[in-house]
Amino acid sequence: MYFRNFFGSPWKVALVAVLLAASAVGPVQAGPEEDFAAGMISYRRTDFSTAIPVLRKAADAGHAQAQAVLASILDAADQDEEAVAYYRKSAAAGNLDGIFGLGNMLAAGEGVAKDAKEARRLYLRAAESGHKLAIAAVAEAYIRGELGVPEGERKGAEALKWISLAAEDNVVAALEVMEKAYRGGDFGLRIDLAKADQFKRKLDAAKGIKDKKGRRRGEKQ
Repeated sequence: MYFRNFFGSPWKVALVAVLLAASAVGPVQAGPEEDFAAGMISYRRTDFSTAIPVLRKAADAGHAQAQAVLASILDAADQDEEAVAYYRKSAAAGNLDGIFGLGNMLAAGEGVAKDAKEARRLYLRAAESGHKLAIAAVAEAYIRGELGVPEGERKGAEALKWISLAAEDNVVAALEVMEKAYRGGDFGLRIDLAKADQFKRKLDAAKGIKDKKGRRRGEKQ
């Protein structure tokens, strides 16, 4: 799946060092919500040495979103078992990022035994509440036949539902499927070249945005 929240590989060694150093930082006198807010300011600045201790404090106090964010940092640092533990706590509290993140770990088999069926159930749970990355993950499962999606269901009404929702959010793979569907009548849709052309324009725009982001990050052309 391409929805993992990875930091680039150069961050990993630094993150491990920060995580080890963070355990020696003294407690901050603030409530979980204040700790989370402070941690997120540092997190967005990629100041992990400051972010991790306060996010961990909030997470250990039961703040579900802090648990999900801390888990994503631990995942990026290859501390997978601890990441799974925090994702489980966040998911148990009903946090959508926690549910989605736990699904990612189960889909990849990182820090926990791989379980495609459970990963799909978690993605669906988050997707049904509107989590955009989860919607994209469910759509991709139907498109690619992953996570135990039966072959006979890949062109059914449920598949069309999730792929359409992902296309609304300009997910490239979903836009490609929808364009093809309106050109060829897949999913039982009536051929509609005007709609196909609309999806083609959205697809070209989405690919253009993706390419520009790649160039800004210094990717090879």
